[in-house]
Amino acid sequence: MWRKGIMLVLAGLAACGGDNADDFSQRGQGSAVQAPAPEAGSSDRATVPAGLGCGWQFVSDINTTNVAFPDESAQYWVALIPQLPQTRLRINGRYPDLRYFSYNVYDPLLRPVDAIADIELQPDAGSANPFADTAAAPGGAYTAYVEFAARPDEPAPNTIYAGQTQINGQAVPNPLLTAIIYRSYVPAEGLGFDGGAGLPLLTLETADGKTELLPFADCDVPLLPSLGGNLPDPGLNDLLLTIDFPEEFGVIRFPTAAYPPSTRVFYGLGPTAVAILSNALPVPLPPEVEQNVPLGDGGGFLSNIHNAYTSTGFSRNDGNIFLLRGKAPSYPGDPRLAGGMEDLRYWSVCQNEFVTQRYVACTADYQAELDGQGYFTVVVSDTADRPLNAVAENHINWLPWGPFPDGLLIYRHMLPSAHFAQAIQNVPKGTDPVEVMGEYLPVGAYCSRETFEAAGSEPAVIFAACLQETLDSGQEGLYLGLLPAP
Repeated sequence: MWRKGIMLVLAGLAACGGDNADDFSQRGQGSAVQAPAPEAGSSDRATVPAGLGCGWQFVSDINTTNVAFPDESAQYWVALIPQLPQTRLRINGRYPDLRYFSYNVYDPLLRPVDAIADIELQPDAGSANPFADTAAAPGGAYTAYVEFAARPDEPAPNTIYAGQTQINGQAVPNPLLTAIIYRSYVPAEGLGFDGGAGLPLLTLETADGKTELLPFADCDVPLLPSLGGNLPDPGLNDLLLTIDFPEEFGVIRFPTAAYPPSTRVFYGLGPTAVAILSNALPVPLPPEVEQNVPLGDGGGFLSNIHNAYTSTGFSRNDGNIFLLRGKAPSYPGDPRLAGGMEDLRYWSVCQNEFVTQRYVACTADYQAELDGQGYFTVVVSDTADRPLNAVAENHINWLPWGPFPDGLLIYRHMLPSAHFAQAIQNVPKGTDPVEVMGEYLPVGAYCSRETFEAAGSEPAVIFAACLQETLDSGQEGLYLGLLPAP
């Protein structure tokens, strides 16, 4: 796989020298869903100080709840809801001014069970969904439901189901507590991550909707982790970025990193565990072991059903500068689009650390510097090791490594359009991803600062020099089975 990916990238360098979104756009329309309860932010729902009684108990925070590989351009609100018999959860919200929002429900293994995207949510009577109708303004009302039952063949409108999950093809009931995550990405300029709509209201009610059992309080900020916004910002992430990992401790190669670097599609917890084990062995495990491992599909780490991911691990043991390069898909608002349909709703590359699952920093689609070929080049290093030519003016996207011995670049594809066949979502398990993604599959390389700076200002030339240095280094010792064939 790695060698095929290299060949595609090199071909691009030579050229330099000279459920999908379209389907989603047809959903979420039809007969309106009548709201049986007050709209989000209504004054007849109690507002309690410090987030007490708020239906959303947690909110993501870069300093204290930066776990499960989040994205810097998103915020996540979490609610834990009891699955009482003959009940359901009602969600009353307003369409925010964002790039994307959704609801996902999870099983105990932190795998998504069901989800609904913004464009699928039918509006309440008298409102319109701006994600399905581009002429509509944000702010219209919608009502959604979480049913504590198995997902039927014909699900009800605006409804997701949290009652059971699939483990190795077998339906297993979920426990008496359901985790639901409300995600928002890329708010409009000047707005917070609520997109100007406030947080949706949650109500536990009888399954027929006739009786409210637990109307959670209205809130702007949940109780945790900041006591409803009443604790000062600890500034932990800013502090971490000032710390470089001690070079003398960089002799241990984490098993999340292979040499040469390899970009893998994330399918689930099982294949991830097998890949890490395979990296730690002198000879990699046969591919069929990964294909048949339990918990082989379904995601994990609180992943989002509407995203698909690749990961590329790297280690200070193999170099102080790491690069990732691939062709960039188009996105809504992309200046490269001329009236056509974008490839994805959103994409990003985030520098994470495997053990803590923190993100250090990210480059989102609207932030990425692209070269003349339409490629992104992400460079990760400590500030002290940053090459002088690793700057935005040279179409280089530099990210700090952070105080960790390892690194993990997570690449996201969200809600691909039907025409974008190269999306990560379209890579079947067991298929070499380069066969599907082609030049959109990112390829990694290590580099010395001397080689990087000597290569000049063109990202393609810099990457080619670093890639050649990676191939020439011929690392030996561990992972002999992962070296390219001669």
